Amino acid sequence: MPIVKFNAVVDDDATRTWDVLKAFGEISKWHPAISDSHIEDGKADGLVGCIRRLTLVGGAVLRERLLMVDEREMAFSYCFEEAPLPLDNYVAKVEMIPVTDQKKAIIRWTASFDVRDLAQQVEQAEGVRKLVVDGHKSLQEFLKLNPAN
Repeated sequence: MPIVKFNAVVDDDATRTWDVLKAFGEISKWHPAISDSHIEDGKADGLVGCIRRLTLVGGAVLRERLLMVDEREMAFSYCFEEAPLPLDNYVAKVEMIPVTDQKKAIIRWTASFDVRDLAQQVEQAEGVRKLVVDGHKSLQEFLKLNPAN
């Protein structure tokens, strides 16, 4: 089971960054690989068990279920319900770590999954890592272009 981990600093307040990240159904506002996103069945965004439907830039659809939200620790996790990727048992966790006395935070991104074709294990792990890294960079840019009021 590959595990992808990526930790990086974001140059913005941890609380503000958390507010953007925890908007589970609004990921298309800042992730470059996602052209549209929304919560299915009219459920509340951020409600454990809700499913976000993502339309990827190429048109493929991905559905993800929110498994856990911890407001105090600024963390959430989710799993794939349906994905156009040859992966099973995909679970991701996002955690915010405020940097003391600075307007910065560290985001810890972690994803674990099984690859259906073991010969593609390295390739699939690199693909997931690229999605995470590109998402982090785009989130940083989104925060910079949309400053807090």
